[in-house]
Amino acid sequence: MIGDGPTTDLAVSDVLKDFDFFQTLFWIIPGTFMVLFRSFAIRGSFPPLKKDDLSTLFLGSVVYAFLLILFGLNLSERNVWTKLHPVLWLLVLIFIPAVIGFLMGLLEASDRIGRGLRYLGITLPSPEPTAWENLFGDLEINAVLLVTLKDGVEVFGRWLGGRSGSAASTDAKIRDLYLAEIGSINARGQYVPKTPRRGVYIAPEEIRWIEVIEPSSP
Repeated sequence: MIGDGPTTDLAVSDVLKDFDFFQTLFWIIPGTFMVLFRSFAIRGSFPPLKKDDLSTLFLGSVVYAFLLILFGLNLSERNVWTKLHPVLWLLVLIFIPAVIGFLMGLLEASDRIGRGLRYLGITLPSPEPTAWENLFGDLEINAVLLVTLKDGVEVFGRWLGGRSGSAASTDAKIRDLYLAEIGSINARGQYVPKTPRRGVYIAPEEIRWIEVIEPSSP
């Protein structure tokens, strides 16, 4: 037991000695820019990245690394980054992946591949987020929601941001919703929040439909 400390310290030192910062960047950054610009070409906006997207970013970087190897450039080799000019770092890490992602997005948006596959009788599931994910991923702060429950009850609430703000599920099977502020509609059709402020959690099996009233521009 006495010798465990030095042995452990030595093992940690060996790991840190072999750690390559640029190689770590290479396995994440290209995939990130491919995903961001693919979404921009399809939807016209950049998607919010979450920790659950890490595997997708890594997979994109792996595919990109394979393409580079086909062209004779293996960035996973040790010390290869010291041979590249800093401008080439930006070109290889950011610019080229962004262009590839953007072109992929344009190709998907045109649906040429999809039409060809459907012509052959092949139907693939959509890789794009569901309407739920698109709505709550891009929903503007202060938008008013009218949630109609299955028993006919209507719940008015406002989509608030911040640490204790509103939230919508990211689980494909559990579409629950939390509104950080609820209120009512007055005689003039204006939304009036309850005082003091209160929120409400709505279980997924209770939701019939949701209407969205976007906040008016100042």
